[in-house]
Amino acid sequence: MCELPKRRFLASLNPLRLVLAVLAVAVVAAGWLLPELVSAIPIGAGLLTLVAAVLLPAVKEIEFGLSPGFKLSPALKDREAELRSVFELQRGDMEYCAHLLCPDPETARELLEAAWSQAAAAWRGPVTPQLRVYTLCVLIRLIRKDEIWRGAGRGPLPEGDLLTSLALEERIVVVLHEFANLTFAEIAGLTDRTTAEVLGSWAAAHALTRGPSADGKPALEERPSPDEDLK
Repeated sequence: MCELPKRRFLASLNPLRLVLAVLAVAVVAAGWLLPELVSAIPIGAGLLTLVAAVLLPAVKEIEFGLSPGFKLSPALKDREAELRSVFELQRGDMEYCAHLLCPDPETARELLEAAWSQAAAAWRGPVTPQLRVYTLCVLIRLIRKDEIWRGAGRGPLPEGDLLTSLALEERIVVVLHEFANLTFAEIAGLTDRTTAEVLGSWAAAHALTRGPSADGKPALEERPSPDEDLK
C-alpha cells in the first residue's frame, strides 16, 4: 500500500516565521487594546505581515488538500511546474528502474508517466525524497496490474492479451477499478449500472487471472465483497 506522508502545519513554522507571527500578533493587539494607538494602520500592518510572511508560505509548503481549481494565492500556481521539474531530474533513474521491471520499453515509459501523474495529483506538502519513493511505489503497483491484465497470462488466450479478451463491460470495470482507482460504487454511477452488476463483471474478469481450479472451474482468489470499496 502506497502511503503519503502526514502533513503537519507546525512542522512548516520555522523560527523566523514564529518570530514574525509573534510580532504581527503583538502589533495587532497593541493597535486594538491601547486607546492611543487605535488605528487601522498597525492592525492592518500586523494582519498583512501575519498573512504574507507566515500563513501563505506555510500553506504553500503543505497545500491543505484543496481542489486544483481552488488556490489561496498565486504562489501556489507554480506547484505543478515545480513537481514536473523534480520528475524531469529523476526521470533517468526512475525510467531505468521501470525498464528493468517491465520488459517492453514503450510500456515502461507509459506506466512511469501514469505513475508520476497519479503521484503528483496525490502528493501534498513540500517536495522531499519521499516523493520519489512514493512514485516508485505507485509504479510497482501499476506494473503488477499491467502484468496481470495485459501480460501473457497463465494459459492460452484469444488473440491479444487478457484485458482485450474480456467483454466490453468487464474491461471497463477492470480499467476503471484497477488503473483509474475508482470504487465499484463510482463505476456503477459512471456506467449507469447497479453496483451488483459491476461487482459481477469484476468477479468474472478477475476469475480469469487465477486459471482453472481443481474441479475445472475458474479459481477466484479474492472475490470482492459487496462492501469493498463502497465507502
